[in-house]
Amino acid sequence: MSDNSGRSKSAGPDPHRWLVSYADYMTLLCAFFIMLYALQLIDEEEGAAIRSEIEAVFSNQLPITELPVPQLSTPLAKGNGLLPLLADIRQVTQIIPESDDIEVNGEEDWISVSLNADLLFASGQTRLRDEALPLIEAIAEHLRGWPFPINVQGHSDDTPATGVSNWEISVLRAASVVQNLVLYGVAPQRMAAMGMSHYHPVDEGSSDEAKAKNRRVVIFMTQGSFDKPWSRPSEP
Repeated sequence: MSDNSGRSKSAGPDPHRWLVSYADYMTLLCAFFIMLYALQLIDEEEGAAIRSEIEAVFSNQLPITELPVPQLSTPLAKGNGLLPLLADIRQVTQIIPESDDIEVNGEEDWISVSLNADLLFASGQTRLRDEALPLIEAIAEHLRGWPFPINVQGHSDDTPATGVSNWEISVLRAASVVQNLVLYGVAPQRMAAMGMSHYHPVDEGSSDEAKAKNRRVVIFMTQGSFDKPWSRPSEP
């Protein structure tokens, strides 16, 4: 029985189907010989490297490659530790009119920047003044190129706060400085914010001047490991 085209419905598979597989085989064989010919056109050194890669692929083994050891690229290569940074941060004091509002100390393996809180914040506030942002940006510009841990500490005076504790004020001010340092390019994983309240005064007096000195935010950076982020020298 046949259909309208005249082909029998009981006809078997196409007897010429083997030509498809044969054509694929010949194509692969041709590509293989072209590759072998191309290998003869390159120099001996490059050819040896390519043959080594091919042998590794077919043997399911990858050649061992020596990876370069990453080198820490910082001004430490100059042999002066953090002293270049110390000099740069001291130049930052030139952008504010009252040099007493910022104090920079340090040695080869540590640096501290003490910022008067009245310079950074309005009374009782924990959001940085707009006028203080250029100062924080200038400090961040110098800190962001170094890989070491940064500890930002907020300090208050001993005047009882209204509605919020001195602990909260000190830690929120430290956090505000950290957040703005991040905005200006300092890596956040390098930093931590701490609130010290009024328990670490620099002036034991009870005058308004003494209280003003005690209200501060201190940025510490030490040439050390992240395993000990809190290790630092005693504050002057």
